[in-house]
Amino acid sequence: MAITMWILLGYFVLLFAVAWYFSRHQDIEGYFANKRQTSLWLMTFSTVATVVGAGGTVGIVAEVYHSGISYGLALPAAYVFGMLILAWLAPRIKQAGDKYKAYTVVDFFGSRFDEKNRILTAVLQLILLIIWIGAQAVAIASLTSVLTKIEYTWSLVLTALITILYTGMGGLKIDIITDFIQFWIILIVFTVLALMGNHATGGISAMFSHLPKGHVDPFAFGGVGWFVGIVLLSGFLFLGNTAHWQRIFSAESAQVARSSFLWTIPFVIIISLIILWIGLESSVTLHITDKNKAIFAFMDRVLPSGWQGVGYAAVLAVIMSSIDSYVVGGSAIIYKLLKTDQVRSMRRARVITVIFGLLGFLIAYLIPDIVRLSLLITYLALIFVPAIFAGLFSKKVSSNAAFYSVLVPTILLFALFWEMPKSVFLITTLLSVLIVLFYDKVVK
Repeated sequence: MAITMWILLGYFVLLFAVAWYFSRHQDIEGYFANKRQTSLWLMTFSTVATVVGAGGTVGIVAEVYHSGISYGLALPAAYVFGMLILAWLAPRIKQAGDKYKAYTVVDFFGSRFDEKNRILTAVLQLILLIIWIGAQAVAIASLTSVLTKIEYTWSLVLTALITILYTGMGGLKIDIITDFIQFWIILIVFTVLALMGNHATGGISAMFSHLPKGHVDPFAFGGVGWFVGIVLLSGFLFLGNTAHWQRIFSAESAQVARSSFLWTIPFVIIISLIILWIGLESSVTLHITDKNKAIFAFMDRVLPSGWQGVGYAAVLAVIMSSIDSYVVGGSAIIYKLLKTDQVRSMRRARVITVIFGLLGFLIAYLIPDIVRLSLLITYLALIFVPAIFAGLFSKKVSSNAAFYSVLVPTILLFALFWEMPKSVFLITTLLSVLIVLFYDKVVK
């Protein structure tokens, strides 16, 4: 355990050193948009690290261990579909971002439509980001609690200080650079873990011969309908996440933005397959009741003591790379709403970043089990998609149509979600589409 703690401490020192070095002489355009000069590979690897997240690692290993490959195939397929959508729309989004000097999707709604759209979108996006931060914070605090043997609350405080402080120092620029580093940690460590796991299971043929019945059924988790639905709808979910808009706005050019999402796809597939394989190996080698601890139990089982610390650092890297992106996205929204003067802009930007990050961690403290809330914000993100398409492709859709296509389904979502949490998104998403298509034809 001592070796593990020293490795993790070294990892945190590295993050702070990178944040300090690259945040020197930072201005507000660099803080929130990396001076719109993010290169192809920085953007590609940063996106991969952010997309994978806790759900793509801890979640996939847990569910593959429990029920087989179905969930582990559907989620990466949704990632790939989402990257294709972003690649398709990235040039238009980048063009709009440069035109309006936008930092987030909220700026796009305000510039393309009107002020009431900007305010509504800002409020809902902040809710989305805070709960997303909270979901990731629960995972990272639980891991820290296991490693340090201190209670959940203090683990949450520790991880909040580390993640928020290094993000607050440098904003989007530091987020992208540290994500680049975290990508390589994730890829290398999980590859080593899969190879050592292969040795522990006795080889590929031995592993498949000992898999539980039904573990190789691609539709076992929720059936064919669920599989297709989660791929298509979750793919569109990325379009409603301001963190990806912010990266597109920061790209050197529209072509770089588009190409980065296309290059993200093979790396997402490779990492996802490695993680799925680890899940299958864990289902053969482990016998635990809590599936959410499968990846950590598997690391303890197959990795030498020194490598265990590196393994834990890789999981932390996955989670932190998502949290810092959401923190920067939320702080950019608040910064633009406050219309800060340029004299005090950098100081205020950092303060806003720290405060917004703390709000996300507060959610993790108040609601440590937020799976249901995560489902709620997923449905909320989908509501934005029709208005986004209308704003990018049509000049005829009015500001009122965009406004009510977000507002009315959102009210309905919050009213019906608690009674029908699995199916309400079908109603709200369809309603959003219908309002965009027909509002201007019905209301003159």
